[in-house]
Amino acid sequence: MTPFNRFTTRSIVALALATSTISAAEKRPQWRGPGSQGISTEAQLPAEWNASKNVVWKTALPAGHSSPIVWGDRVFVTSAVEGDVLAGAKAAGHIVEGQPYVHPDSVAADRKHTFKVLALDAKTGKVLWDCTAYEGPWWITST
Repeated sequence: MTPFNRFTTRSIVALALATSTISAAEKRPQWRGPGSQGISTEAQLPAEWNASKNVVWKTALPAGHSSPIVWGDRVFVTSAVEGDVLAGAKAAGHIVEGQPYVHPDSVAADRKHTFKVLALDAKTGKVLWDCTAYEGPWWITST
């Protein structure tokens, strides 16, 4: 298994790449890798790592909740950064057993969000580009 099988960032965190290289044949285009099987054909992956063992680089990243995509010499990650309160923005209303209910998916629906896609150099961890895909309210309702 590669270190890319599970990845969740919280706040500002470091992405630690635990292998020095991933061959061009070992592309990781989705969660659990090619075929979604969670296995790798790479023969020399480390079985363990920590802050000082088998880590080639670390890079501070904005908050995100996705699996990285490894393609060639690039690692792609996404982020979702919560911003300021937006006047008039609110989540869709829910009623459960006759009582108002705040659905967990609608928390922070009154805030501006910035969704980003970043590309990193797989060998160095350097951010090659940082693109804003969307900026605005997380949840839009009509009243």
